[in-house]
Parts: sequence; structure tokens; C-alpha cells
Amino acid sequence: MERQQDQSRNVFRHPARFRRWLSLLGCCLALYINPLLAQEPGADALPPPLTDSLPTETTFVSLFPACDEELIPCVTGLDEHGDYPTGELSGFIQIDSAAFEQSPASMAAFGDINNRTAVRRARLALTGDLATDVGYKLDVEFATSPPAARDVYLDFRDRPYADRLVVGTTKVPFQMEALTSSKNFTFAERAPFFTFSPFRQVGIWADGTLEEERGTWSLAGFLVGKGGFDLNHNADGQGFAARTTYLHWYEDDGRDLLHTGLNYSVLQPFDKMVRYDSKLSFFTNQEPGINSSGPPQLVDTGNVPAESVNLFNFELAGSHGRFNYQAELTYALVNQIGGPPLVFYGGYAQAGWFFTGESKPYNRKAGVFDSVKPLHSFFDGGWGAWELAARGTFLNLNDKNVTGGRMNSAELALNWYLGDQLSVKFDYVHGFINNATTDDLPIDVIGGRLQYIY
Repeated sequence: MERQQDQSRNVFRHPARFRRWLSLLGCCLALYINPLLAQEPGADALPPPLTDSLPTETTFVSLFPACDEELIPCVTGLDEHGDYPTGELSGFIQIDSAAFEQSPASMAAFGDINNRTAVRRARLALTGDLATDVGYKLDVEFATSPPAARDVYLDFRDRPYADRLVVGTTKVPFQMEALTSSKNFTFAERAPFFTFSPFRQVGIWADGTLEEERGTWSLAGFLVGKGGFDLNHNADGQGFAARTTYLHWYEDDGRDLLHTGLNYSVLQPFDKMVRYDSKLSFFTNQEPGINSSGPPQLVDTGNVPAESVNLFNFELAGSHGRFNYQAELTYALVNQIGGPPLVFYGGYAQAGWFFTGESKPYNRKAGVFDSVKPLHSFFDGGWGAWELAARGTFLNLNDKNVTGGRMNSAELALNWYLGDQLSVKFDYVHGFINNATTDDLPIDVIGGRLQYIY
């Protein structure tokens, strides 16, 4: 997980690319300004009259003039240059606080895990369109030091045989929970089985919907580097992933639905080494990688030489009124170099109940659950939305000559969504860790999260 979580280095560390973008911007400015400088002002030209009107909102202004064959050729999809590019800023911040309870044996095995308050995520994203049916996204994480890019891609919509074609770095279509935005989690973090996900990589994605959005499909080819833009062409592997989902029923605007999904990925690991590890699912620090601050990794295979890895994932999810549920199971089949084939596995099952009558929204284009919208916002005189949820997780990293350990947990969550943007979440995690040096040692975590979406 160290490699998959050390994501997307800062784009400003690549001066050559930055200079190329500046050059392109300079050319665009030259095309726009040069014809204006060539015009001679008339003798009786007067400055425009002053008015008392002021713009009421801020918008992005295109560098391109209206389509004029003498100045700039008209290109299909760019017939109205004045409308592009567009842009919109959005993001969210999560502040976590956690207290850890350990037995003397747990302290001896893992050290004294300190209570901690920290900014878990602080995202700022710029999204918009460059042309008709051509979009983009630049998502930056500011909770890391230095800030690091997350999703950076071009998005070509309404392509032949596909609803969307994506080029850049974004999430590989594998695991429903991995594809769910972290601002929409029921629990503070993804379950420990997330260590198997390829997550964000550089590549090409194609996806679409089936039978009037009764299902989805996704295909991706990607490079397997250390994560995001951190590529080394001598050591990079290659990967392929496919995901399909289906709604067996979808009624009452999604208040009653049944979702199933199948995922597959095959990849050659970076530098022909694979490593799976995990913390418990509340850890406060910015990144759950091996060398990050905060709680330590509790189970860890170490580096395993591997020619290839085959990943299989199964999804089940649904809603029935105010009740919702979700479960996944992942198997990792590792073709070990110099040793026998290995099989690791993990998963989770969870269920939630809204006291206040809400139902968990479902995104039919992505095949994942979406943001909760309270029926009666706390800021409009209501109580917001209250949800109680329970989850069980398991992860087994032991097989043959590898003893990475086993970890199970039982978890409770109480979530208060005050409005569409502000929420407070409380988690309790009771974990059992069994690895090469421990035998079912317990660790308890009580944590809270304040989240604001802007």
C-alpha cells in the first residue's frame, strides 16, 4: 500500500512541462492581441462611456475570440471559442481526532500509539470544459507536505461505443469502495482490504452505462508506477482492469435498489515487487503508507518478488427505504518469483440506518453511493440527517512462505449530516491483530471527524 498510497507528485516539480504550458499560453495571447495592435484608432474614436453597472458574478473569460477564419480556424467542437474554457472550484476538508486504547502486550508489539488530531484531507479541485464534450479535472491535496496532485485528466464525453474516455491519472475501476469519493464514506476510512486496489494510476479509461443506466461498465489500461505521476520507465509495470455493475431493481427514485458488481485486474507490479499492508480503519494521518506519521502498519507482507498479480472483486449493495447495506470481497493471486503462488484475501460487510428518514443516494452513472442530502437541514430549523451504521472487516495476508498477518475489526459509526455541506462523524473501531509476533492482540480506537464540503 506504500506505493499505491504515495500518490501523484506535485505537478510543479516538472519545470519542463510547466514551460511548455507557458509557451502555449503565450501563443494564445499572441493570436488574440496581435490583430488588435494592428488596428489604427479613428480620429474621432472616443473611449466607451462609463456606466454604473457592475458584473454580479465572477466567470472565466476565454482567451479565444469569436470564430473568425481570418484569425483562427473554426474547428469542430470549438465553434464558439468565447464559451471555453470554463472552470469551477470545489473541494472539502476533513479534520480527524482519535484516541487509541491498547493492552500492555499491544504496546510492547506496536509501541504506544499516541492520541492525535490532524487534518486528514484538504482538497481543492478545478473542473470544467475545454471544448464541447471535452472536460478536464485538476485535484490537489493540501494536507500533504508538499501539496500533491490527485486526479489530473482530460475527459472526452459521448465517444463512439463509450460514454466517456479519460486520459491522465485517476482511480482504476476496481472496488466499489475505492471508487467512492472519500467525502461520501459512511465510515471514516475504507476497509483494510483496500490495500489490494491499484487505486490511482496513469492510463486510459473508457466507461459507459447499460440498458438506460441499469448497469455500468469500465475498462482501463494503465502503467503501474509508484503511484500517480511518479513513473520510472525501466521499472514500471503494466495493468488492465475491468468493472461491470448491474441494478437488479431500482424503484422509488433509488430508495429501493439492489446492486451487484464484478471487477478484475491483472498487473505486473512496479519493479516486480508487490507489498500489501494496512492499519486499522481510523488513523488520522494524511497518508496510510509505511513511512507516514501516525499509527503504524499492523499487518504487512513486506516486499514479495512477483511476476504478476491477478485481482478479483465481488460487490453487493442496496437500499430499502432508510436502510442501506454494502459488502465486498477481494482475492489477490500473486505469481511469486522464486516461490509458490500466493493467495491473499480481504473484505467487509456493513449496514446503515437513517433515523430521520433519508435514503442513501446512488449514482447510476458511476455505480457507487453518493452524498447524503438531509430532508430537513439543521440550518433551516430541522435536525439534519442522523445515521447509525455497523461494519465488520477482515484481511488475511498469510499464505505459504509469507506471514503478513491477519486483522479483523468490528466498527460502529454515528453520523450527523447537518446540511449538504457540513457533517460530523463518530467512529468506534475494535480490532484484533495476529501477525508473526502477536496473537490476536486488541486495539480500540474512538475517533471523530468534522467535514466541510465547499
